[in-house]
Amino acid sequence: MSREPEISVFRPDRPGIRKVLGDLEAEIMELIWSRPAGQRTTVREVFETLYERRRIAYTTVMTTMARLARKNLLRAEKVDQAYVYYPAFSQEEFVSRFVGRILENLLVGFASATWQGLDTLSDPQAAARARQILDEIARRRVAEEPE
Repeated sequence: MSREPEISVFRPDRPGIRKVLGDLEAEIMELIWSRPAGQRTTVREVFETLYERRRIAYTTVMTTMARLARKNLLRAEKVDQAYVYYPAFSQEEFVSRFVGRILENLLVGFASATWQGLDTLSDPQAAARARQILDEIARRRVAEEPE
């Protein structure tokens, strides 16, 4: 079972997964997620694809992929002299986890305002899904409380 991704930054003004990842990290993850599920990826493969788009150093890609592994977004396996990487989560799983983490943070820090904020959402389906996630978080937190 995969460990939770390490998410320590939230930038609401950024698009998509760049809300929680840097530009290069997001670009690498999007590239890896675009490959068939379960397919391994090497630094060389990522570097060659990225180099076509922008001039980037091989060591920058290598360092960034190692950082993504430390953040539990990639799983690294040593094969011969090189590492191969696999996504620890599908893109959908990652997004679901970071949205849940953000909602939980809001619920813990601003419970009343978080619930009230759902009433102002213009998309009723999004509001209903957010309420469902918040209900799940609240139930889990109550179950985890020491008796």
